Amino acid sequence: MIDEQKQLVTRFTDAVKKLKLLKEDSVSRNARLLDIRYRLTLDLRISIETEYSSTKTKDVRDVYKLLFKFLDLWNVYEVCCAYGKELGVCTKDKVSGWKDSFLKEAGILSFLERQAETFRQNMVSASSSEKYRQYLAHFSVLDAVKDHNKKKYQKYLEASAEEFDYMQLLFIQYMERNSYYHGGEAAQAGSYYSYRKKQLLFFIDFLTEFIAVLGSALFEKESNNFKGVS
Repeated sequence: MIDEQKQLVTRFTDAVKKLKLLKEDSVSRNARLLDIRYRLTLDLRISIETEYSSTKTKDVRDVYKLLFKFLDLWNVYEVCCAYGKELGVCTKDKVSGWKDSFLKEAGILSFLERQAETFRQNMVSASSSEKYRQYLAHFSVLDAVKDHNKKKYQKYLEASAEEFDYMQLLFIQYMERNSYYHGGEAAQAGSYYSYRKKQLLFFIDFLTEFIAVLGSALFEKESNNFKGVS
């Protein structure tokens, strides 16, 4: 974990400590769940043996390990969404459900915009554009993705590189999650292993930081709400 990520995690742990001190036994279930699940996934280390699995090469094993780490982080992000819904700053939509006013006030919107631009430059535009199109095309025909994302997400599947934004970044991760849980998708996902590894590493770093800044803001909001009524 890099120093910047450690600082964000420290802010997260400090914010939840303050919330627990303030509310004692009345801390919400979602807050407690987010705290526990996030710290668990930060310490998660995955290894894959070859006695039973059909992972014949190191590339395949590496992609699966990254995929499982990503999926666990995405599950924690879904706890954030439930917590945000409880606090009135998020709807059920995991891609576009966050209220702009909350994201701006908490300084999260600028973080998301920077992350989306970094991904666009490195994974969508220029030399990676064809690989990204193949990746989207592969997922767009899966029944699992079509069934769970329906017509409202079609715009993300058809978006150009110039239109790429933070909602697109969240959408492709949501699509990744659905394709594995509902479609049993394999590691390669119609792409090159080198591209998949680079992509999943980005998702992991992104979610590690996003959950830290988002969780901190949610803990602080619950604390402020409690102060306002006590």
